[in-house]
Amino acid sequence: MDGAKLYRFLEEEFVATFLGELIPGIFHNYANPLNGIMGRSNLLQRRLSDFVRKIESRYPGIAEEMGADCQKLLSDIHAINHESERFYEMFRASAGKFYAIGNQTVESLNLSKLIEAELGFAEFYLDFKHNVKKEVRLEAELPEIPGVTAYFSMAFWMLLRVVMSGLRQEDEGTLRVATGYDEQKVFVKISGVNQEWLSGWKADDPISPESPGEVDERMRFGWALSLLKQSGDGVCITCDRDTGMLVLSIPYRRSKAEVRA
Repeated sequence: MDGAKLYRFLEEEFVATFLGELIPGIFHNYANPLNGIMGRSNLLQRRLSDFVRKIESRYPGIAEEMGADCQKLLSDIHAINHESERFYEMFRASAGKFYAIGNQTVESLNLSKLIEAELGFAEFYLDFKHNVKKEVRLEAELPEIPGVTAYFSMAFWMLLRVVMSGLRQEDEGTLRVATGYDEQKVFVKISGVNQEWLSGWKADDPISPESPGEVDERMRFGWALSLLKQSGDGVCITCDRDTGMLVLSIPYRRSKAEVRA
């Protein structure tokens, strides 16, 4: 066996450890120093502000001599804090994504929070970050539903990828994502889907990853919808005729207190 084949064999073994072992370990090891940096930078900002105030109260004239330098120090530490928080949000988005796709148990899910996390992770795709206009309206108090976190996460990831691919070809294309609910169901609406693909999709579509031929966007779209159908009980996928948006509706379980009310 030559070097190239040996390398590909070991590469496959390496990749096989990613989701289950490597990625969780990487994020765990990143978390400790990141938390330390954020904690110390916040503490340094408070201590520096207190120190500057004490100096100025004891030596009133020093503000004229060193005021600009002090303000520059305060501005720099504020910028460090701000960038640390931005870095933490990116860390949280990526860590949350890999946690989600590794969690195949049935949980109580808030789809607004899950979609917010998916949109945050999608910002790592530079085309999505810079070239796709977005209008997002997420209902914060969305009732929770039972479902498989990994299925919802992977399906929404693929839908966003397919929509992004289509919107890249339209200068005026805008991705619209919204959530809401009524007395029985929660709703997720996503624009930019291919209406022909949506109308022609069937939950029991025979197209599968093992099918011969090249994988295309329509197949990816169909797999995402099929996975959504299996993500939770009573999942319904339709199209809003007025807006042309894909509508995902899922029944939720109201508490006895809510039912009596």
